[in-house]
Amino acid sequence: MKVYMAGKLDNMLSTTLFHAMAELGHTGLILCEPKDKYVSLGYFDNAEELIDLEKCKELGIGVIRRRIGGGAVLLAPGQVFYQLILPKNLVPFKVEDAYRKLSKPVIEAYRRLGLEVEYKPINDLVVKAARRKISGQGAGDIGRNFVFVGNILLKFEPELMAEVLKVPKESFRELLKKSLWENIGWLEREIGTAHEFEEVAHVLFESFSKELPLEGMAQLPEDAFELAQKLKEEMTSEESIREETPRRHPFIKIREGVYVRNVYHDGLEFQLVVADGKIAYLRGFGQLDRMLIGLPYSKEELIPYLNVKGVEAEKFTKLLFDS
Repeated sequence: MKVYMAGKLDNMLSTTLFHAMAELGHTGLILCEPKDKYVSLGYFDNAEELIDLEKCKELGIGVIRRRIGGGAVLLAPGQVFYQLILPKNLVPFKVEDAYRKLSKPVIEAYRRLGLEVEYKPINDLVVKAARRKISGQGAGDIGRNFVFVGNILLKFEPELMAEVLKVPKESFRELLKKSLWENIGWLEREIGTAHEFEEVAHVLFESFSKELPLEGMAQLPEDAFELAQKLKEEMTSEESIREETPRRHPFIKIREGVYVRNVYHDGLEFQLVVADGKIAYLRGFGQLDRMLIGLPYSKEELIPYLNVKGVEAEKFTKLLFDS
């Protein structure tokens, strides 16, 4: 399998190119960095619930729906992508085993760049010390091949990410910005050192070569660029972006284990942050807000506690979990 050092790509090629390569049956590793800024939806994401499509238009930020899993992400300069297109016999059958195996070279690459990170099932890599997410990954079958993609974040704009997410009111956007800032890391922030595409791509090439049978550099085939342009038209069409999917988004996922929610119900509004299974932030229930911080986000564990405190537990938990 070959390595394709694609460099900095515009016109959403940092997404459409690996789709085209996979559909055409070309295997290998693509390394690239987007020149443009755009939102990439996961295959199952419900854009109408999750993304402020009108705000994206105002900001000149495109939206595309990729054909593999993972969540919605903001792509921008300062993100170095690794995109593996592999024969299925090189990949473990279980999805989590595949993520774990293919994350190892990325963990090594981060270490060589000066940062210790670890795998957090199922999609993320997180900074060991700070517990901030520093890479989101996605995978799936395209054509006859298995595709695995992710990025090394050199830079990131949490404020812009918060702007493109759909919110019921601006106060919730502020909570999103805070949560993104607290839970997303990038290389320059974590180690104070700036890196360029060429250095990072070379480190990734060497790390993946230890895990996979990569044979050296090659030029991207012309037919892949031609197909990528056609795929862009399909993947950015109104029909594709606004496609109704079965996935609902009661929470906005910040990283694995951290979820943010804003609810209006019967005239009541509350905001909630759940971190690693516990209530990390709650606003909207008066004195209960502080009392519940640190407790498990679980009906079974909250109801006895609330009953002792003289709260209508059934009514409260219905709002917290079912609204």
